[in-house]
Amino acid sequence: MFFGRRGEKDGDGTLEGTFRKEGLWKQSTWKKKQAIAADRNGRRLGTSISETARLVGCSRSAVVSIHAKWINDGDTSSRRQGVGRPRVIKEKRRRRLSRLVKQNRRQTVAQLTAQYNAGPRASVSDTVQRTLLDMGLSSRRPTRVPLLTKRHRQLRLQWARKHRDWTMDEWKRVALSDESRFLIHHIDGRVRVRRLPGEQLLPSCTAGHTQAGGGCIMLWGTFS
Repeated sequence: MFFGRRGEKDGDGTLEGTFRKEGLWKQSTWKKKQAIAADRNGRRLGTSISETARLVGCSRSAVVSIHAKWINDGDTSSRRQGVGRPRVIKEKRRRRLSRLVKQNRRQTVAQLTAQYNAGPRASVSDTVQRTLLDMGLSSRRPTRVPLLTKRHRQLRLQWARKHRDWTMDEWKRVALSDESRFLIHHIDGRVRVRRLPGEQLLPSCTAGHTQAGGGCIMLWGTFS
C-alpha cells in the first residue's frame, strides 16, 4: 500500500510525477482506472477519498488528481497534446489507405505502399505497415467456406426460412443425405487477407474451395 501525506505536493505537479513518486508508473493505466472507479463508487456510497485511496493502493492526492482529470478531460491520459512525432499519415489519408485495402484485401504491404505512393502525397514505406496495424487491419488467412454462387446462397436462405418453424416430429419423417469427396493430393495455397476483427465472413475475406480437385475418394451417407 502507498500513502501520501496531507498537503504533500504530487512530485513535479503532473500526473506522471504523481505516479512515478508513488511507484505506480509501470501500472499507471490500470491504477488510474481503478482509482477513478473506486472514487466515483465511493462518493456514491459515502466513502471518503482517503478510504478510496487505501482500497486502491495509492495516495489520497493521486485519487483527487486522477478524478479531477477524468471530470475535466474525459480520460486519464497524461500525454500532452502535440507531444511526440506527428503522424505522417493524417486521418484523411488513413481513410484512403482503408479504401485501398477494401478494394483488394489480398494485397501485400509492398503492393499497398506502391498504390498509396502513386497518389499526390509524400511517399511512405514502413509507415503504411504501422498505420494498417494501428487501424486494426491485420493480415490473416481467409476463412474457408463452401464455394457458393449468389443463386446458391439465395436458395439456401429460402430453404432455411421455409423450415425454421418445423417441429421435431416433422424432422423425424425426413431422411437427410450428403456426399463428400476427399482430396488425395491436397493443395496448400498460402493466401492472406487484411481485415478488421469480425469481418472474417465478408465475401472479400473468404476463400472458396471445392470438395475435390485432382484425385479423390467419394463417400455418401444418409441419416434420419
